[in-house]
Amino acid sequence: MTAAGALRERDLWLAGVAALVAAASLSLALGTGHGADAVSTTPMVASVKQASGDVKLRLAFTLGWGGANRGVEVHDGDALFVPPGAEATLAFSDGTELSLDERSLVVIERPRAGVRSVTLRQGSVSGRVGSEGLTLQTPAGEAKLEAQSEARVELTGQQLEVSVRKGSAKVKGGSGAQTTIAGGQRIAAATAGTTELAPFAVQLTAPEPQARIAFRGNTAAITLSWSGEVPEGARVQVARDRLYAFVDAELLAKDGSLVLKQPSKGVTWWRVVDADGRPISEARRFTCVEDVAPVAMYPRSGEVLLAPPGTAVGFAWAPLPGIGRYRLEISPSQGFEPVTMSEVVNGATARLPLKLNESTWFWRVRVDDETGLGAPSEPMRFRVIHKGIPDAPELLSPEIEVTP
Repeated sequence: MTAAGALRERDLWLAGVAALVAAASLSLALGTGHGADAVSTTPMVASVKQASGDVKLRLAFTLGWGGANRGVEVHDGDALFVPPGAEATLAFSDGTELSLDERSLVVIERPRAGVRSVTLRQGSVSGRVGSEGLTLQTPAGEAKLEAQSEARVELTGQQLEVSVRKGSAKVKGGSGAQTTIAGGQRIAAATAGTTELAPFAVQLTAPEPQARIAFRGNTAAITLSWSGEVPEGARVQVARDRLYAFVDAELLAKDGSLVLKQPSKGVTWWRVVDADGRPISEARRFTCVEDVAPVAMYPRSGEVLLAPPGTAVGFAWAPLPGIGRYRLEISPSQGFEPVTMSEVVNGATARLPLKLNESTWFWRVRVDDETGLGAPSEPMRFRVIHKGIPDAPELLSPEIEVTP
């Protein structure tokens, strides 16, 4: 081989390697995603109690991100990311519930040496801690929430802020010094240590933290209320984002409450600020969730099912975003009075054994979550038979005329 040929071969080889590296880098950056059949190889730690928006879950030891609807299991080492405008709540076996705000990234860990731990990489979370307590690890420090406590933990840059509503928490900064705070107290932690913060002068009272308010058609008016010492010129800020980068409304906070006539759909944040715009209350969010009915798909209306008693029959419907649990109902009446069969189903399909008489029946499906039962789908009529209908007889000599 000539020197020129060797150089050309070397250049082609280098170009191929560069292309492979570029493809691998792009795959790492975008993530490949994991399918619905992906199975975690680590122990289950928690489950997604509720989720709205495009919440993402990454299984331990994988690079791709998949969806995280209600009911999805979360295992040791799994990561959960809540994008802007979304929210999620994790439920643990000891009764702990951890609400994740938008732009939050957490890694869930199984209890080790009796300690339940979650790593907060960015964003903020609010927790109602169960019987085993919860330790939140962050780059700026650590917050150990005692059993039966309620607190909010927010990571801003290199600073961790902890606000305790009920119970107590032990907070430790990078220096290793630990400070205990109780209900109503706040503290900041960083690599240099901890700093106690003054309690908020104003306490928000309603709606409850992370409230979910269902509506049909247009959102209904919501009353915002607070208590405490409100200075002259204080205002209530209402925004669609946790950082209050875009404030939708600023209203005078002088009477302890006000009516938000038509709140936005989805997540809304609100707080009380002084005349200079400094927060004098915590920030809370509530979510207006539209009560949309699922669309029933199978069995189709008018379908005849061969289903002797005990036969498993498949049902399917179009899922709603962020919803993982539904209630399937069957009735002999189109008005569903009475309901003969009612089953809670995780996911948008079900295969259930039926014990129905030969007759005409109706089925429908609706959301079943913490806000109650949602609007039902349009009833779908189907007929159940226990024996196959015989085929029509075939005339062997149709030319022969038969007369009475």
